[in-house]
Amino acid sequence: MASVFKNNDFDSLDKYFRINLINSITGLKPANLICSQSSSGIDNVAIFSSVVHLGSNPPLIGFTIRPQHKRKTDTCTNLRENPYLTINSIQNNFIDKAHLTSGKFNKDESEFDKIGINKIFLEDFNVPFVKESAIKSGLKKIKEIKLPNDCILIICSVKIIIIDDNILLNDGNIDFENGDIASISGLQSYYSSKNIKTLSYVSKSSIKDIK
Repeated sequence: MASVFKNNDFDSLDKYFRINLINSITGLKPANLICSQSSSGIDNVAIFSSVVHLGSNPPLIGFTIRPQHKRKTDTCTNLRENPYLTINSIQNNFIDKAHLTSGKFNKDESEFDKIGINKIFLEDFNVPFVKESAIKSGLKKIKEIKLPNDCILIICSVKIIIIDDNILLNDGNIDFENGDIASISGLQSYYSSKNIKTLSYVSKSSIKDIK
Protein backbone atom coordinates (compact mmCIF):
# COMPACT_ATOMS: atom_id res chain seq x y z
CA MET A 1 0.00 0.00 0.00
CA ALA A 2 1.03 3.60 -0.58
CA SER A 3 -0.44 6.95 0.43
CA VAL A 4 -1.25 9.29 -2.45
CA PHE A 5 -1.48 13.08 -2.11
CA LYS A 6 -2.43 15.23 -5.11
CA ASN A 7 -2.00 18.97 -5.35
CA ASN A 8 -5.71 19.64 -4.81
CA ASP A 9 -5.45 17.72 -1.50
CA PHE A 10 -2.72 19.88 0.00
CA ASP A 11 -4.90 22.71 1.32
CA SER A 12 -7.15 20.27 3.17
CA LEU A 13 -4.30 18.58 5.01
CA ASP A 14 -3.53 19.46 8.62
CA LYS A 15 -1.10 22.39 8.56
CA TYR A 16 1.71 20.67 10.44
CA PHE A 17 1.22 17.36 8.64
CA ARG A 18 1.58 19.22 5.32
CA ILE A 19 4.66 21.10 6.48
CA ASN A 20 6.36 17.90 7.67
CA LEU A 21 5.35 15.98 4.55
CA ILE A 22 6.62 18.54 2.03
CA ASN A 23 9.79 19.13 4.04
CA SER A 24 10.50 15.39 4.17
CA ILE A 25 9.89 14.18 0.59
CA THR A 26 13.25 15.49 -0.66
CA GLY A 27 15.08 13.26 1.82
CA LEU A 28 17.64 14.01 4.50
CA LYS A 29 19.16 17.48 4.43
CA PRO A 30 22.22 19.00 6.08
CA ALA A 31 21.56 20.57 9.46
CA ASN A 32 23.52 23.80 9.90
CA LEU A 33 23.68 26.77 12.22
CA ILE A 34 23.84 30.09 10.38
CA CYS A 35 25.35 32.99 12.29
CA SER A 36 24.74 36.59 11.29
CA GLN A 37 25.30 39.91 12.99
CA SER A 38 23.18 43.05 13.17
CA SER A 39 24.51 46.53 12.51
CA SER A 40 24.50 47.06 16.28
CA GLY A 41 26.71 43.99 16.80
CA ILE A 42 24.11 41.53 18.13
CA ASP A 43 24.89 37.97 17.01
CA ASN A 44 22.09 35.73 15.75
CA VAL A 45 22.28 31.95 15.43
CA ALA A 46 19.54 29.96 13.68
CA ILE A 47 19.20 26.39 12.46
CA PHE A 48 18.66 25.84 8.72
CA SER A 49 18.01 22.70 6.68
CA SER A 50 17.99 24.43 3.29
CA VAL A 51 21.72 25.03 2.76
CA VAL A 52 22.74 23.86 -0.72
CA HIS A 53 25.87 23.86 -2.90
CA LEU A 54 25.38 26.12 -5.94
CA GLY A 55 28.78 25.78 -7.60
CA SER A 56 32.46 25.13 -6.95
CA ASN A 57 34.14 27.63 -9.28
CA PRO A 58 33.52 30.20 -7.97
CA PRO A 59 32.39 28.61 -4.69
CA LEU A 60 28.74 29.53 -4.08
CA ILE A 61 26.39 28.37 -1.34
CA GLY A 62 22.68 29.12 -1.09
CA PHE A 63 19.88 28.76 1.43
CA THR A 64 16.26 29.84 1.68
CA ILE A 65 14.53 32.10 4.17
CA ARG A 66 10.78 32.01 4.75
CA PRO A 67 8.53 34.90 3.59
CA GLN A 68 9.12 38.11 5.51
CA HIS A 69 5.74 39.85 5.24
CA LYS A 70 4.31 38.44 8.50
CA ARG A 71 7.45 38.40 10.62
CA LYS A 72 10.89 39.57 9.63
CA THR A 73 13.51 37.05 10.70
CA ASP A 74 16.72 38.21 12.34
CA THR A 75 18.84 36.34 9.77
CA CYS A 76 17.25 38.15 6.83
CA THR A 77 17.30 41.54 8.57
CA ASN A 78 20.92 41.13 9.66
CA LEU A 79 22.11 40.12 6.19
CA ARG A 80 20.55 43.25 4.72
CA GLU A 81 22.54 45.29 7.24
CA ASN A 82 25.74 43.22 7.25
CA PRO A 83 26.28 40.77 4.36
CA TYR A 84 28.74 38.51 6.19
CA LEU A 85 27.70 35.23 7.80
CA THR A 86 29.00 31.86 8.89
CA ILE A 87 27.56 28.39 8.25
CA ASN A 88 28.42 25.77 10.85
CA SER A 89 27.83 22.01 10.96
CA ILE A 90 25.84 20.41 13.76
CA GLN A 91 27.30 17.39 15.52
CA ASN A 92 25.22 14.74 17.26
CA ASN A 93 26.40 15.87 20.70
CA PHE A 94 24.78 19.31 20.51
CA ILE A 95 21.62 18.66 18.47
CA ASP A 96 19.39 19.62 21.41
CA LYS A 97 20.98 23.04 21.83
CA ALA A 98 21.06 23.65 18.08
CA HIS A 99 17.36 22.80 17.77
CA LEU A 100 16.48 25.47 20.35
CA THR A 101 17.65 28.16 17.92
CA SER A 102 14.48 27.51 15.89
CA GLY A 103 12.56 29.30 18.65
CA LYS A 104 11.70 32.99 18.64
CA PHE A 105 14.02 35.34 20.49
CA ASN A 106 14.01 39.10 20.88
CA LYS A 107 16.15 40.99 18.39
CA ASP A 108 18.40 42.27 21.17
CA GLU A 109 19.05 38.72 22.42
CA SER A 110 21.84 36.50 21.13
CA GLU A 111 21.20 32.77 20.96
CA PHE A 112 24.85 32.26 21.88
CA ASP A 113 24.07 33.72 25.30
CA LYS A 114 20.52 32.43 25.78
CA ILE A 115 21.16 28.80 24.76
CA GLY A 116 24.80 28.37 25.71
CA ILE A 117 26.27 27.68 22.28
CA ASN A 118 29.91 28.76 22.23
CA LYS A 119 31.11 31.30 19.68
CA ILE A 120 34.60 31.86 18.39
CA PHE A 121 36.15 34.43 16.05
CA LEU A 122 38.68 32.95 13.61
CA GLU A 123 41.02 34.21 10.89
CA ASP A 124 39.92 37.85 11.28
CA PHE A 125 36.42 37.04 9.99
CA ASN A 126 34.06 39.61 11.52
CA VAL A 127 31.13 37.26 12.26
CA PRO A 128 31.55 34.48 14.84
CA PHE A 129 31.65 30.77 14.13
CA VAL A 130 30.18 28.03 16.32
CA LYS A 131 33.14 26.74 18.33
CA GLU A 132 31.81 23.17 18.56
CA SER A 133 31.27 22.76 14.80
CA ALA A 134 33.61 20.49 12.86
CA ILE A 135 32.89 22.30 9.57
CA LYS A 136 32.88 26.08 9.55
CA SER A 137 32.43 28.36 6.52
CA GLY A 138 32.63 32.13 6.35
CA LEU A 139 30.61 33.71 3.55
CA LYS A 140 29.34 36.96 2.08
CA LYS A 141 25.82 37.43 0.76
CA ILE A 142 25.98 38.56 -2.86
CA LYS A 143 22.36 38.30 -3.97
CA GLU A 144 18.86 37.51 -2.80
CA ILE A 145 16.13 36.22 -5.11
CA LYS A 146 12.42 36.23 -4.28
CA LEU A 147 10.85 32.87 -5.11
CA PRO A 148 7.26 32.32 -6.38
CA ASN A 149 6.10 31.38 -2.87
CA ASP A 150 7.66 34.57 -1.43
CA CYS A 151 10.52 32.65 0.19
CA ILE A 152 13.92 34.25 -0.41
CA LEU A 153 16.93 32.45 -1.87
CA ILE A 154 20.12 33.86 -0.38
CA ILE A 155 23.20 33.35 -2.58
CA CYS A 156 26.60 33.62 -0.90
CA SER A 157 30.22 33.51 -1.97
CA VAL A 158 32.51 31.39 0.18
CA LYS A 159 35.36 33.36 1.76
CA ILE A 160 36.89 30.85 4.16
CA ILE A 161 36.50 27.17 5.08
CA ILE A 162 37.74 25.67 8.36
CA ILE A 163 37.49 21.87 8.80
CA ASP A 164 38.72 19.61 11.58
CA ASP A 165 41.71 17.65 10.26
CA ASN A 166 40.36 14.28 11.40
CA ILE A 167 37.41 14.43 8.97
CA LEU A 168 39.07 16.01 5.92
CA LEU A 169 40.04 13.28 3.44
CA ASN A 170 42.98 13.45 1.03
CA ASP A 171 40.70 13.89 -2.01
CA GLY A 172 38.82 16.84 -0.49
CA ASN A 173 35.79 14.84 0.61
CA ILE A 174 34.59 15.03 4.20
CA ASP A 175 34.08 12.04 6.49
CA PHE A 176 30.67 12.93 7.89
CA GLU A 177 30.37 9.62 9.75
CA ASN A 178 33.62 10.07 11.66
CA GLY A 179 32.67 13.67 12.37
CA ASP A 180 29.28 12.72 13.84
CA ILE A 181 27.65 15.27 11.54
CA ALA A 182 23.86 15.42 11.89
CA SER A 183 21.23 15.56 9.16
CA ILE A 184 17.60 16.60 9.43
CA SER A 185 14.26 15.50 8.00
CA GLY A 186 11.22 17.74 8.18
CA LEU A 187 11.48 20.29 10.95
CA GLN A 188 12.54 18.26 13.97
CA SER A 189 13.79 14.75 13.16
CA TYR A 190 17.57 14.35 13.30
CA TYR A 191 19.71 11.57 11.85
CA SER A 192 23.34 10.51 12.18
CA SER A 193 25.59 10.02 9.13
CA LYS A 194 26.77 6.63 7.90
CA ASN A 195 28.87 6.00 4.79
CA ILE A 196 27.40 2.98 2.97
CA LYS A 197 30.05 2.89 0.24
CA THR A 198 32.23 5.16 -1.89
CA LEU A 199 32.08 4.54 -5.63
CA SER A 200 34.38 5.60 -8.46
CA TYR A 201 33.75 8.32 -11.03
CA VAL A 202 31.38 7.15 -13.79
CA SER A 203 32.89 7.39 -17.29
CA LYS A 204 31.48 6.26 -20.62
CA SER A 205 33.72 3.20 -20.56
CA SER A 206 32.51 2.14 -17.13
CA ILE A 207 28.91 2.26 -18.34
CA LYS A 208 29.80 0.08 -21.33
CA ASP A 209 31.47 -2.42 -18.99
CA ILE A 210 28.18 -2.92 -17.14
CA LYS A 211 26.48 -3.97 -20.36
